[in-house]
Amino acid sequence: MEEIDLKELLDMFLEKKFLIIIVVIIATILGVIYTTKILVPEYQSSTSLVLVQVGGENLEDTNSITTTDITLNSNLVDDYREIAKSKSVATKVISNLNLDMSLQDVQESIEVASISDTELIQITVTHTNPETACRIANEVAKVFIEKVDEIYKVSNVHVLDEAQVSNIPSNVNLIKNIIIFAFIGFILVSAYILLINMLDTTVKTDTDIEKALHVPVLASIVLTDEDVRKKSMSANLKSKETEKNIQISYNPTIIAPHSAENTSEYEKSTSSIKNNTIVHKNNKRNRNKSRRGGRK
Repeated sequence: MEEIDLKELLDMFLEKKFLIIIVVIIATILGVIYTTKILVPEYQSSTSLVLVQVGGENLEDTNSITTTDITLNSNLVDDYREIAKSKSVATKVISNLNLDMSLQDVQESIEVASISDTELIQITVTHTNPETACRIANEVAKVFIEKVDEIYKVSNVHVLDEAQVSNIPSNVNLIKNIIIFAFIGFILVSAYILLINMLDTTVKTDTDIEKALHVPVLASIVLTDEDVRKKSMSANLKSKETEKNIQISYNPTIIAPHSAENTSEYEKSTSSIKNNTIVHKNNKRNRNKSRRGGRK
C-alpha cells in the first residue's frame, strides 16, 4: 500500500480547506435545525428514597439502627430496583393516574438507580410533558413503598425528596449537538478527501513521476504565465478565423464590410453567388421542358 507523507497530507487538507469549512458549516446548520425543529423535548423528574431500619417488635428496636439493618438494606437495593420497574407497579400507576400510556411505555420511562456507597434510591421518570413526568415519579414511589411493605412485611423505605416539575428539557443540548454534528461533518469530508486522493492517479509533480517510474527526473520545464497567455491568445485567434470562414462559406447574406478595400471582394463574392443561382435555375427549367416534351 502506498504510504502518505504527513506533509503531503497536510497540504492536501489545506488545498481543500474551503470545502472542509463549507461542509462543517452545513453540518452545524443541520445540527441547529435538528435540535430546535426535529428533536422532541423530553423532561425528567426524580424522587429520592432512603432505606432505614426495618420494623421491630419492641419500641426500642424501632428507635435504633443496627448493623443488621444496614446489611439487609444493602442487600435489598438490587431487588428494590427491579420491583420499582416491575409490571405490577407500572400497572397500578397507570390505574391510579388514568394514564393514556401502554404498560411498556411506562416501564421504559422509569429509571431506578442506587447512589453508590449510600442507601438511597433515585427514581427518575422521562416524559414529553413535564407535569406528567412529575406525577408518574411521585406515584411510582408511593406504589413502590406499598409493594415493598406487602412483599417483605417491612417498612424500611421512605421518601426523602419528592419529584418536582422541571421545565428544562433533559435531551436538548444545543451546544453539544452542534459540536457532534460539526465533528461528524469534518469526519465525512476528511474521508471524502482521502478517498478522492487515493483514487486519483494523475501525475501532478516530478515527485509523482519518480514514484510511478522509479527513475530520477533530470530536468523540468517551468511553464510561465506568459507562455500560458500566448497559447490562449493563439487559440482564440484560430477560433475566430474558423468562425469567419464558416460564415463566408455558408451564409449568403453576409453584411458588407465597412472598409473600402474589402468592398470589391464582397461584391465579387455576392456576384458569384447570384450567377450560380441563375445557372441552377436555368438548368432546372431546361430539365422541366425536356420532361414535358417526352410526355407528349
